[in-house]
Amino acid sequence: FCFCSLTVAQPQHVEVKLNDQGEFRLFKNGKEFYIKGAGGTEHWEEVVKAGGNSVRTWSTDNAREMLDKAHSLGLMVMMGLWVQHERHGFDYDNEAKVKLQLEQFRKVVLEIKDHPALLLWGVGNEVDLFYSNTKVWKAVDDIAKMIHELDPHHPTTTVTAGLDPEEVKLIKRDAPN
Repeated sequence: FCFCSLTVAQPQHVEVKLNDQGEFRLFKNGKEFYIKGAGGTEHWEEVVKAGGNSVRTWSTDNAREMLDKAHSLGLMVMMGLWVQHERHGFDYDNEAKVKLQLEQFRKVVLEIKDHPALLLWGVGNEVDLFYSNTKVWKAVDDIAKMIHELDPHHPTTTVTAGLDPEEVKLIKRDAPN
């Protein structure tokens, strides 16, 4: 008969803040964290052998499995949320579909937000490639805002397909979260 206590892994607290030199940096559990990583869902052992500490996924497909695998290897994950692309037929003028996408992400965030291998959320992957409807940035912002409400421990970011000053202004205006 054992009165053993179980140790449950806690979520990492990750934030972007100024370091002692006045530069914005990523901090994990109060310590500056420099990402040395790769993208994709394969060859993670090689990432570790090369001195990596992080990986980036494009979507939440098999999210729990990916986080568990990363955790077992000592890696952190930038979990990608595959925001639908206009170039693949998604219509950001269709409010019902945009709302459904948000609600699907809400379920995923609630499911995995406390995983100890989660580093941050990547909201969208190159949604700006060959697009014309800038409402996508409002949708990205709504997703990021929802994440901040549900998960105060992990920052959000997005991944663009290149960047120019006008797009920076647009993202700052329409997706500040």
